[in-house]
Amino acid sequence: MKKALFAFLIFMLINSSYAQQKTVMRYNYAGKLLADKTQPEQVEESVFVLDIENIESSRFLELALLERKQGTSTAKNQNELMQVLSTYRPKTDFSIFYFNGIITTKDAIHKTVYTYQNSASDLIWKIESNSEKWNTYTVQKATTFFEGRQWNVLFTLDIPLRDGPYKFKNLPGFVVKAWDEEHHYEFELINSEKITIDNWDLANPKEIVTQITPQQYEKALKVYQSKTYKDLLIEMNPENAKTIPDEFAEKIGLRSNPIYKVH
Repeated sequence: MKKALFAFLIFMLINSSYAQQKTVMRYNYAGKLLADKTQPEQVEESVFVLDIENIESSRFLELALLERKQGTSTAKNQNELMQVLSTYRPKTDFSIFYFNGIITTKDAIHKTVYTYQNSASDLIWKIESNSEKWNTYTVQKATTFFEGRQWNVLFTLDIPLRDGPYKFKNLPGFVVKAWDEEHHYEFELINSEKITIDNWDLANPKEIVTQITPQQYEKALKVYQSKTYKDLLIEMNPENAKTIPDEFAEKIGLRSNPIYKVH
């Protein structure tokens, strides 16, 4: 009887594990970003992934951030955690989840993790009528002003989806390339593959997330960027005020260049 019960429990655990797994299409994008506005020649590169579960559900984030989130959520001890943190060093903090017309953003400002929601219809596009060739795809160009940046995208009908990198979800096709007017952020489709994943929501019980509105997020970002590096060090330890050199009095916003641009 005990053996039968043990076997049943193992069977249920295995089934539960597989039930949490999903088979999705992953679209890999080559990303370029300028993290420091004062050094325009130092453009960084990274891989971003768009995982599409179905036509109404997808997620987008930097691959290194994905690996970091998965690793920190499953680390069994401090040594494993430190190994994950030293191995995966993402250049961005945002992760985008799309479901049924709603875009949920999770992003960090300094040490605080926030989440907020937009409607995909918040992006108002101007679509050019002429088409052109981009790699093997026939594409059209569209533009929009969103979150402080003027964005350009190329989308195609050759891929039968209405999705794309970042929050570009409501065009009549699939976005294969996106860039802002200043070329501070660029995403370019590389390839696609079918993969099996778990922890779709990247849930981590150890992570504290604060839910706010887009307007509150913008306000929090403005406050952060108006601070100096000296302010942050003093917040960590008031005793630092005695030893911090003057060059740390520079405002964070003079260098910091998040994808959400505040003025």
